[in-house]
Amino acid sequence: MRPILIAGILTLGLSAHAQVPLKNTKVVLQKGASASEQFAAKDLAEHLSKLVGKPMMVTTEATSAPVGSILVGWGPLTRSAFPEVDVKALGKEEVLLKSRNGRLLVLGGSDRGTLYASARLLHRLGVRWWSPWAATIPLKPSMILPSLNVRESPAFEYRDLYWYQAFDADWAVHNYNNGFNTKVDAVRGGRNEYEGFVHTYFGYAPPEKYFASHMEWYSEIGGLRRWQDAQLCTTNQELREHILAQVKERLRANPRARIISVSQNDCFNPCTCKNCKALSDREGSQSALVLDLANYIGAGIEQEFPEVAVDTLAYQWSRKPPRTMRPLKNVIVRLCSIECNFAFPLDAPQNASFGDDIRGWSKLTHRLYIWNYTTDFAHYVQPQPDYFTLGPTIRFFADHGAKGVFEQGAYQSNGGDMAELKAWLMAQLLWDPKQDDKALISEFLKGYYGDAAPAVQGYLDLMAKEAQGWNLTFASPTSATFLRYDVMRRAEQWWQKAEALVADQPEYRWRVRQSHLPTWYVWLSRWMEFRAEAHRATHSWPLSQSRKAVAQQWLGDITGKGPLGWTPVTHVNEGGLTPQAFAAQFNTDPLEPDLRPLPARKSNPNPPLGIPAGLDAQDDLASLWESPYNSQLRADPLASDGIACWMPGSHHEWAFQLPIDKLPAARSGRWKVYVVVRVDAEHSDASAAFTAGIYDFGAKRDITMTAFRIDQTGPGYKAYELGTHSLSSTMTVWVAPPSNPKVKAVWVDRVYLLRAN
Repeated sequence: MRPILIAGILTLGLSAHAQVPLKNTKVVLQKGASASEQFAAKDLAEHLSKLVGKPMMVTTEATSAPVGSILVGWGPLTRSAFPEVDVKALGKEEVLLKSRNGRLLVLGGSDRGTLYASARLLHRLGVRWWSPWAATIPLKPSMILPSLNVRESPAFEYRDLYWYQAFDADWAVHNYNNGFNTKVDAVRGGRNEYEGFVHTYFGYAPPEKYFASHMEWYSEIGGLRRWQDAQLCTTNQELREHILAQVKERLRANPRARIISVSQNDCFNPCTCKNCKALSDREGSQSALVLDLANYIGAGIEQEFPEVAVDTLAYQWSRKPPRTMRPLKNVIVRLCSIECNFAFPLDAPQNASFGDDIRGWSKLTHRLYIWNYTTDFAHYVQPQPDYFTLGPTIRFFADHGAKGVFEQGAYQSNGGDMAELKAWLMAQLLWDPKQDDKALISEFLKGYYGDAAPAVQGYLDLMAKEAQGWNLTFASPTSATFLRYDVMRRAEQWWQKAEALVADQPEYRWRVRQSHLPTWYVWLSRWMEFRAEAHRATHSWPLSQSRKAVAQQWLGDITGKGPLGWTPVTHVNEGGLTPQAFAAQFNTDPLEPDLRPLPARKSNPNPPLGIPAGLDAQDDLASLWESPYNSQLRADPLASDGIACWMPGSHHEWAFQLPIDKLPAARSGRWKVYVVVRVDAEHSDASAAFTAGIYDFGAKRDITMTAFRIDQTGPGYKAYELGTHSLSSTMTVWVAPPSNPKVKAVWVDRVYLLRAN
């Protein structure tokens, strides 16, 4: 037999006379098989049945292993058929797929390893588990029992995909997700058990219980002890002994735990007392404060709990490695990438600071873990184009000795941007980061979207390219430039093309529709702006003319019934915004903007009636809010120069803002300030007409604010005094409509200033 190297794995071809059709094989489970081995054998048989189109049972009473047997796990038959195998030499999650004399061994170094061995075999036979509701199991009745000599281990010991669909137990097992957050039970090989998970300081020393009697346990900031928005005083010996006792108590109560978290709170303000400051100054980093405590706990539990590691963070203020301190062998440091630009791989120049940190920590630690971010927490259902950076980033982690990776995504419900692709892709790379991530993406697109794959690929390429001009954080706003109109118009074209390609294939069309929804999230959020741009560019509008109709369709798709394994989306962002609440913002259709061209402005307009000549600040100097829907410059023959700022009376935002910074002459001396306004109202009564004022953004305070009534306005434009003030460049004169159904519109002609005597 001639060895053949395929994708880095040694595969031995069978001679023709030894080939066994897969449909004639038997899955053999041996005497004394564990519950996990039984599950692995059953799962393997079920998938093989679908592969060959013939029911395949698990044989449990076999006394020998005939040719064609697939032996699952370790037992008497395995020892007899594969005497050369040393099962004790296998790592816990190491996989062995080995052929001998027409038989195939499926084995791992533990129950979980054997489950992964079964999944790896099926993977080689073409089975893919894209999501809990989508899999590819090709029908191959003539497939031959493969001849293999494969021994492989995952690149990372800890692989935690913190995406909602990745918590599914079967998906997790089939895609090697062993993280603490999965729903994998003992029958499926279990998971890596944490005691506590992160930000646990106050879990050991709750301030409501201990601050009054032990203030010295908490951060000293500016000479005062505090617990609000602060940390613990990790050099305090009494506190350290208290935490150690708590840790031991918790580990005794949870014997399955193999990692216990002793990690900083999710805020800043580490302690700056004399001892803490001396330690952080000596080590050149405040990471010394968290590491010193973690080492103390690690040393304190080592004898009683030799298999347990202490997990702490290198996060925000503690991210930089210390000069001389070293984590103990039973201490895990989890380095967090929260400050990074995810439009680029984390080894790119745009992320040089993080790159320096991982290189520094990798020289110090025995067990470096990574906490990485792969979603937009402010907008789960919004494009987050990190698709092509995930592969290079995971390889960067592997190349610098990381032993575990936590990939945080949209974890509260389904519906995150390209969630299925990201979770599956990262699962494959966390097992073997040397794989071609772009080839994996292409494979997923074809398997998950079918004939729509080329159009979806076009969308991914577009968004990834545009995102490189933006600092793509874990909380990019919907106003981000890579989500601007011309980009989203092309994105919509790709998704409409994708839907058309699978219009007669309901299963694929449903998947395309779900993945399309983040694009509509942006269209709904920026509807008025996009409508105006479409008008100006004379583009045909690609969606329904009714924003309400689009919102209702979006809501129906995102919360509607789906295939088995799918659950409707419940969270649009980490803060808990529901799809229903998001869509409710668009229950009415806005008025169409008036996009007629503006006339030429009249030059040298007269002062307002009854007011001497002064400083005339016309509306073209103003900043307008949500133009052209909630404010807009329009032709108005009653205005001093023929143009005024129109605002509908239906809202109360400061939609007209004129910065004093644009009036250099007004920045010295004192000025009497007027706003020249007319109100289009149905009735004259004492209800609100408009509000105007001056706000100082530098001092963050109101200089003046006045509400005017309809019965104070009268017909036509009138100058309304806002008082006499010393103005500065940080101030703004603003006008807001009243949110009053009796007011059709408020028109602002200009701001007028008279120098005070």
